[in-house]
Amino acid sequence: MKKQIIDSQSDHTKLDEHIKKTLNGMFPLPEQVENARNEAYAKIRAMAADTDKKDEMDGEIVKQQEKSTKGSKKARKIFFPGFAGIAAAAAVFFCIYMVNPTVVAEVPIVKHVFEKFGESLEFAGDYTNLAEPMSQSETGIESLTVDGNTITLSEIYCNEATLYLALIIHSKEKIPETYLIEGGKPQIDIEGMIDFDFDQNGELNWWEGGSTFIDGAMVDDYTFAGVVRFEMAQYFSYEGFGTQVPENFNIKMSVSRIVGTKLEDTRPEMPQEIRDRYEAAMEENGLGLTDEDYAQFTEEQEELEHQFFNDMWNAYYELYPDRQTYPNQYDNWFLTGPWDFEFEVTRKDDNVIRKEINDLDENGIGIISVTKTPVEIALEMEQNTDYTTIILDANGTLMGESALGYQNTAPVGGYDTSKIDVYVCESMEYMDEIHGYWWSDTYEGRMKQPRFKQALDERCVYHKEITFDE
Repeated sequence: MKKQIIDSQSDHTKLDEHIKKTLNGMFPLPEQVENARNEAYAKIRAMAADTDKKDEMDGEIVKQQEKSTKGSKKARKIFFPGFAGIAAAAAVFFCIYMVNPTVVAEVPIVKHVFEKFGESLEFAGDYTNLAEPMSQSETGIESLTVDGNTITLSEIYCNEATLYLALIIHSKEKIPETYLIEGGKPQIDIEGMIDFDFDQNGELNWWEGGSTFIDGAMVDDYTFAGVVRFEMAQYFSYEGFGTQVPENFNIKMSVSRIVGTKLEDTRPEMPQEIRDRYEAAMEENGLGLTDEDYAQFTEEQEELEHQFFNDMWNAYYELYPDRQTYPNQYDNWFLTGPWDFEFEVTRKDDNVIRKEINDLDENGIGIISVTKTPVEIALEMEQNTDYTTIILDANGTLMGESALGYQNTAPVGGYDTSKIDVYVCESMEYMDEIHGYWWSDTYEGRMKQPRFKQALDERCVYHKEITFDE
């Protein structure tokens, strides 16, 4: 029996898996597939579960969302910043006006977003005495409407490392069903620009230092509320500015678009003619199409199959070129601005501990400083995508449960942060040979911590133990 491109998973999930496999290979991607990498890899990361398990998970995810909305369950989101670039906003006619306070009052959680969602955020914590309500002299609320869609800036918390901004999105039309990620949270992202008045860099894309993911939940069919964060200290360090965040400063922020990932797959099907060419090429080269055949391919046969597979998808993208863009009409829904805000910020240093480490080797690997806030630990390090940073708490637990690229931050909620161990490993070695110790079913409970830490001790290129006064 021939192996079908459509089996227990969709064509598109198969494509995601092939792209991921190809990325891990030793040969380059064809140009069009390379162009699609960001979109495909982001989709792979967002899924967090195999498609054939999706139906089983949906019910549980909805339950988790209901719990997280009530603040009764801490939900986690693994951030993958930097993969979805900010596209230029389309030229549109729009009208911006200040919303009447009575209209905004229809949203019941204005000025209470942190209170409602604080414990379920990825960077969870009690923001009660940290966040300050946003204020605007006439309305008391910083709120703008563009083409009937309103964004309200609810509250703000800023320390020397990170800016947290709570916002509420109210759509004039019902928000489409949106894909739910880990923790039952809708996959909704922000695109735009931000400009700090204390640096000389001018406007910069939000994704350069901020997470595009809006960490939150649906309030009703038309309203979504959540929190976005911008890692200021890390951004300025990476860019070599050495800029210190002042006690008071102004921000100009332009939100160009809100993007959601559709729950329903509306992508065009692979044309049968193109599929037939793939299968014909396989047969002409003596490559079988069954699962057993695939499992027995030699390395040379695998490369040949990859080429035929990529040729098939290149032909597909020639028919549907917008499928290579992010966002696109098939995978996403959008609200288009811009919503232009300007507001004042006061830095709050309550319970913030900063330690100057200044421990770098000749290759720039190491730690410049570490900042511990009530909700996160942030490492200031030189940017190098060839290496991965891993942070363990005092019990040897992997903080944040993710250590990807140069995202050198971790939430403190639920961890013993009296002491941390910071490791730097070569990225490929970490992904191929080390991280499996933590995720493997072989090591459970207390067995994970010592085995994982032992592997890090043996293979890391840098290790630093940092103790905080608790």
